[in-house]
Amino acid sequence: MSFTISESFVLQFGANVMELAQQRVSRFKGHVYEDQITGEAAYLEQLAPTAARKVTARHADSPMMNSQWLRRRIAPYDYDWGDLIDRLDKVRLLIDPESHYTRNAGRALGRAYDDEIIAAGFGTAWAGHAGSIAITWPNGNTESNPAQPGGTQIAVNDWTFGNGSGNAGLTISKLISAKVALDQAEVDEDEERYLAATGRQLGNLLATTEATSSDYNTVKALVRGELDEFLGFKIIRSERLLVNALGQTRCMAWGRMGLGLGVAKDISPQAGPRPDKRFAQYIYCDMSIGAARLEEARVVEVICA
Repeated sequence: MSFTISESFVLQFGANVMELAQQRVSRFKGHVYEDQITGEAAYLEQLAPTAARKVTARHADSPMMNSQWLRRRIAPYDYDWGDLIDRLDKVRLLIDPESHYTRNAGRALGRAYDDEIIAAGFGTAWAGHAGSIAITWPNGNTESNPAQPGGTQIAVNDWTFGNGSGNAGLTISKLISAKVALDQAEVDEDEERYLAATGRQLGNLLATTEATSSDYNTVKALVRGELDEFLGFKIIRSERLLVNALGQTRCMAWGRMGLGLGVAKDISPQAGPRPDKRFAQYIYCDMSIGAARLEEARVVEVICA
């Protein structure tokens, strides 16, 4: 319940409501594979690649490749939001705050979409017929030491495609390394590719790009928000990215089919009087969603200090 609403009373403030700074919409929804969830969970069926066999004899037996079927599980989690508008408060205000509350609720739930997708990127995925086999993110799986299949990490001091100068934030060298990792995994070039980074990391990218470089103006426009694509990645700025135990930002690059979003119930707003609260107007929104990493090879962790 909003006990602070009295701060907007007519005698104290004007008629306008100023919303404080916040992320207003989901920035990740629409940039991952999305499916509808019916029941307790959704299962995405996957078909592993096979190899063709060279024919070395006439009238030999027909080939039997034994194609391997895999699956990933996406389970939904419920989210909700609610607040009250007192009947007497509405009399004292010059505005009806109901629409503002509803909009504020939608923005909070929109950010929850992003949190689910971000957590799924490097979280535990669930595979197998019953979705009970845990697939953890392969920590320490660098380009030079691919201990586990798929799931590349670009180290904080990676200068594979650079000269080693600058800082350990986001650099063009790291972006190239992420692109190469997806290319080597044979992620189709026609599949949309994305990179999530914070505003600070985009600032690092600009700071480590020489003013005389042909990339400088492109990166400058990227930081200003005039462009959203660089080196084949659509750049998504997010201040909600995870950090590791060393406090380093875990930027994430992925192909669209590398992450999945399951929607059991999209954002659903409702409003009505609450008799148990002296018939105050109650604003309520809820949703049920889940996310999962669908394939390690389609996701790259770019570690930035």
